[in-house]
Amino acid sequence: MDMGLVKALPLPESIQLKFRAEAFKIFNQTNLANPTANLPSTAVGQITSQQGDPRVLHLALRLEF
Repeated sequence: MDMGLVKALPLPESIQLKFRAEAFKIFNQTNLANPTANLPSTAVGQITSQQGDPRVLHLALRLEF
């Protein structure tokens, strides 16, 4: 689930300052990969990695005039 927030701050003479925050994968749920199926391996049946990206945050300021 992704989310974005914007806050506009009015400044004098029709100038606006906008603050934007975006969050991707906001709940940071773990998506585990399949267990190791290689029988001679010492890690057989263990989950040793994750799938997907971790949580990412973006912040931005924009001056409009």
